[in-house]
Amino acid sequence: MVEFTKKEAFARQLAIFIRNEDRQRAYELSKEFANKFPGEMLAHFLLALAAYRIDKFDEAKSEGRKAFNLASSAEDMLVTALLASSAHYNLGEYTQGYDLLKAIEKRKSTDELQKRMFIFAMALNKSDEALYHMDQLFKLNETMAADMVLKMLGI
Repeated sequence: MVEFTKKEAFARQLAIFIRNEDRQRAYELSKEFANKFPGEMLAHFLLALAAYRIDKFDEAKSEGRKAFNLASSAEDMLVTALLASSAHYNLGEYTQGYDLLKAIEKRKSTDELQKRMFIFAMALNKSDEALYHMDQLFKLNETMAADMVLKMLGI
């Protein structure tokens, strides 16, 4: 097995594993990447993604939050929050996932963020907040919002 010493080499090989749906090898290599480069947001993000794809939601949540805390741009914060919140959702930790998304909402709001926040608000029985997020989603992406409503109505 080849030993990687540079971040770029890890990232390139992981991209290949992910593209080829080689989930176990992606997970193993991403663990090595995160261990070798513990201060790198990308290493923790890729480990979170790999863990999520093999249903290791606790690890995906933990690594996603590490990546979120290491993120320097609003875009990186958004993508890491979306991933970590998905792990929270799968673990039934709706409040934690919703709070994580709320932390990024003021910095960067997208249709995907509002969609997820709507889902979390519904899971938490926060109907006023759910309506607010649906309204925001309609403003950002009317088609996505309409599709969600139709799906919820079974149409």
